[in-house]
Amino acid sequence: MISKTQSCQSTAADLQLCIGGFSSKGLKAENQDAFAAIVPENHELHAKGAVAAIADGLSSANKAAEASQLAVTQFIQEYLATPETWSTQKSAAKVLTSLNNWLYSQSGFVESLADEKSPQWLTTFSAFIAKSTTGYIFHVGDTRITKYRHRQLEVITRDHNRKQMGQQALLTRALGADNRLEVDVHQIDLQLHDLYMLSCDGIHDYITKPIFKALFDTLPLSPEKSDLEALSKKIVETALARGSNDNVTCLLVYVKAVPNRKLAEIQRDLSAKATPPALKVGQKLDGYLVKKVIHASIRSHLYLVIDVETDKPYVLKAPSANFSDDAIYLQGFMREAWVGERIKHGNVMRVLPGRQNSQFLYHVCEYLEGQTLGEWMHDNPKPSVAQVRDIMKQVISALRAFQRLDLVHRDLKPDNIMIDQYGHIKLIDYGTVFVASLDENQETIEAEVPFGSLNYIAPETLLHMKADNKSDLFSLGVICYEMLSGELPYKPMQRAEVTFKDYKDMHYRSIKQFRPELPLWLDLSLQKATEANPKLRYQAFSEFFTDLSNPRLNAIEEYKNQPLLQRNPILFWQSVSALLFIGLIIALTN
Repeated sequence: MISKTQSCQSTAADLQLCIGGFSSKGLKAENQDAFAAIVPENHELHAKGAVAAIADGLSSANKAAEASQLAVTQFIQEYLATPETWSTQKSAAKVLTSLNNWLYSQSGFVESLADEKSPQWLTTFSAFIAKSTTGYIFHVGDTRITKYRHRQLEVITRDHNRKQMGQQALLTRALGADNRLEVDVHQIDLQLHDLYMLSCDGIHDYITKPIFKALFDTLPLSPEKSDLEALSKKIVETALARGSNDNVTCLLVYVKAVPNRKLAEIQRDLSAKATPPALKVGQKLDGYLVKKVIHASIRSHLYLVIDVETDKPYVLKAPSANFSDDAIYLQGFMREAWVGERIKHGNVMRVLPGRQNSQFLYHVCEYLEGQTLGEWMHDNPKPSVAQVRDIMKQVISALRAFQRLDLVHRDLKPDNIMIDQYGHIKLIDYGTVFVASLDENQETIEAEVPFGSLNYIAPETLLHMKADNKSDLFSLGVICYEMLSGELPYKPMQRAEVTFKDYKDMHYRSIKQFRPELPLWLDLSLQKATEANPKLRYQAFSEFFTDLSNPRLNAIEEYKNQPLLQRNPILFWQSVSALLFIGLIIALTN
């Protein structure tokens, strides 16, 4: 089967590709190959990239043609429908897993009822996704992806088959063959004039590298779609002429341009809109009437505003003029709006789409009545475990929504959490959020210092500039500890005093020092949540909440069986020092 590709697309200062392909049933009665490709326009190209895919249905399967066609079309359709915030690898992995499970279930393997008459949906599969300056390859089976750069060929994928003497190679992996899908994943840097070939075994088993090279050398320096289609057809004809008795399919992807935005260009785009002047009560901005100045600092201004058209209250947030030339800050401000428009969760502050064609940089958020968690902690210095557990449950629910979208908050602290009079929680201020899909595009300005607030920031971020969802979990554990005790699990630091060199330099302070009545199981849970070494920390938010809700009594026994040096190293060394001192006194008196 042949699936037509979309024409070449080009966007100024962005990725530009040209794609063309050809397929033929060859000497067989049916074409069980399929290919498909798309180069989306503008925003979608930037967010998801261009996709090319090829599939070769297994001739032994009675639904081979249907499986291959479904694989390429559904992969592209479902991949483009994944959240914009997801990384390319996460999006592709989710889609391939779902696609494989469906194909596997159709064959009756799940119920172990498959026989010769059962439908068998089996196909090999290779996909090439070009996004920003990176190519992502996902591969199962013996289709291939080959790179042609600077007149040199390189086969990127590895055939999943076993060669047998005098017999046809035995395929070891295919979509739909096993519910445990194993996919080869590669990342490559895209370069100008790269040519990528997706081919089935009916092509590459019959054409040698020198012949491929001679064919590729005939391509014009800046080919059009018609050139690629003509070359694909020539490759197919060459394979048939050299004795191929299989379906023959070739898909070519040519890189006409790759993004090469300089720092100055990124900064210029960030400052394209003007920073609004500080507003006063009664003034208007783009149809929003200021009713109250909620907060004003050197970083930002918050206003309670009324939409004059709907009379609905909102919060308008604008950057301070002090940061109008700070590209890192402006980048975070714009990212907060971008994320806020896409994340929909009851415990996360919503950001409304901005006014069209506004000349000012600001965003409008839902109006929240209440106080920050920091203020609540001041008013409730010794809350019950049940109160804290309820708040933790809501914050974890919000953070899991971030995690599902491949986001990391990176600045979780009490002042970034709102709580109303009914105890309902909202996460606010996520301008430092890490967005996997945007990070892939390499169009962001790298920060030279770690994001986050001292005493809440995870140690791995301070040491290595790394942050993931376990880093957010550390911050959450610190907040939980502080809510219960008014203290921090580690000795408070000033930024100039961040001198620890390794995780072992940080020593947890038992919460029972500050609230002796709290149970040991709770102290152990908080200790694990705030482990300096992320490998020893809880690996999931759900694990932490489970231990907050259902005490692990066996953990207490494990703790008691640990040597004193492991349970409380400070107390151990204090005891050793005391004994040495006593020994010294005795020695001197004798």
